[in-house]
Amino acid sequence: MASEGPSQESSPSWGLVLVRIACGAILLKAGWPKIHEGVSDELVLGTREAFANAPGIVRGWGEHVVLPHPWIFSHLIAWGEFLGGLALFLGVLTRPAGILVGFQFLNFFFVGPEQQQMFVLLLAVCGFGCAISRAGRKFGADVFLDERLPRWITW
Repeated sequence: MASEGPSQESSPSWGLVLVRIACGAILLKAGWPKIHEGVSDELVLGTREAFANAPGIVRGWGEHVVLPHPWIFSHLIAWGEFLGGLALFLGVLTRPAGILVGFQFLNFFFVGPEQQQMFVLLLAVCGFGCAISRAGRKFGADVFLDERLPRWITW
């Protein structure tokens, strides 16, 4: 039996590629209306009570960083969903995009509506999983970018 070459061993499975594409599509669908129609400060200000009830570090982050700057964070949420989804969908800079998506949705887990917590947690795990596995290395643009971009961007 022939052994697989080194590129096959470091390449993610097709299952992870499907997870990457599905997660990207979901985020694109969620982010596009926010970009197209615009977002208001209420997207962030509506989480005030949730931040007050969140665990210590999340509460501190929300009260001292997020809530004082609702316009910035409302737009970061919208663009994070859209650009993170686009990057995952296309397999472009999958590691940084996956980490950012994971971090964004991990935060949303603590302050979003309770009925969405499991779905949001799943998106966070998918984002981190795509980053760890380098899910853009198979059937994604990362195959072409890894050799052309500085290592600190693609690591």
